[in-house]
Amino acid sequence: MGTDPALDSLGAYLETFTSSDEEYVDAAYRLALRRNPDAEARERALAKLREGTLSRATLFHELVTAEEHERVRLLDEAIALALAARAAGERPRLLTGPPGTDERVVEIPWVLARLRSGRVLEVGYAFAEPSYLAAVMRSVGEGLVGVDLAEREAQGIECVRADVRALPFADESFDQVLLVSTLEHVGSDNAVYGIEADVSGGPEEALVELRRVLRPGGSLLVSVPVGEPEDYGWFRQDDPRGWTRLFTNAGFFVEEEELYELTPDGWKANPAFAPGGVRYGERGPAASAVLCADLSPGRLRRLLTPDGARRTIRRRLAPTYRRLRPRAG
Repeated sequence: MGTDPALDSLGAYLETFTSSDEEYVDAAYRLALRRNPDAEARERALAKLREGTLSRATLFHELVTAEEHERVRLLDEAIALALAARAAGERPRLLTGPPGTDERVVEIPWVLARLRSGRVLEVGYAFAEPSYLAAVMRSVGEGLVGVDLAEREAQGIECVRADVRALPFADESFDQVLLVSTLEHVGSDNAVYGIEADVSGGPEEALVELRRVLRPGGSLLVSVPVGEPEDYGWFRQDDPRGWTRLFTNAGFFVEEEELYELTPDGWKANPAFAPGGVRYGERGPAASAVLCADLSPGRLRRLLTPDGARRTIRRRLAPTYRRLRPRAG
């Protein structure tokens, strides 16, 4: 005999109310917003639940219809598609994202789809997007090392407090380095992150050091804001040519790169992007455009072998395998 649907429903309701109000509020926040509630919001919700002016279902509805949950949903969808593409051996291009969103909705899936196995170094992990960091941890496993000037423990990561311009690792220690929205902060005023950093060096010194710890045939995945070159104090923005020059001056070869621009219709790939007059924060909450690149150590070495030349041409001229389109809802 099958189970009575009414009894199933009753069981679900009873299970919902077996926890205390405190446990339910904490669980609802973690499920809907992937974080614990702040103290004020927690006390407000608990008071309303005790008064009977708020039900548990209404609390959950408020959380999943909040703007914060929409960002969680968009990133989750982009990450799921990117990891599926990675599993299929695809390198998706021409990603898209809704209007009014930040660059994470395109740069995170771009990087995750190109994630390698082996020993991976994540630079700037302490302030990385939690959903992105969780996806990297799930994919890489025990081979993941995080480095940051900030001291922060993260389960599943070997955490190292160090300056990316002077890493405590031996030469050729890593198969891949991840540098998502971090390079532009190196050598800048990091007080906004509660960090006192040496501002005497900059991104090029970091890239040279990262090339040192990469193994031959390794990969550095990087994303940076692009537009009108400008120093914003806590980070710097350059135009695409300036960033590419920085990569090559540090001894990297650009295997693949793609430009994304935030337009009134949302994020779109734009190889003809014109950086003049494009400022950070003018079109959305953060970058107005972003450059995503896959770099390999050695400027010319990749082209000096038949295999290197073939791989480079294939990546640069490859068709779009899949367009990752986080839905606007």
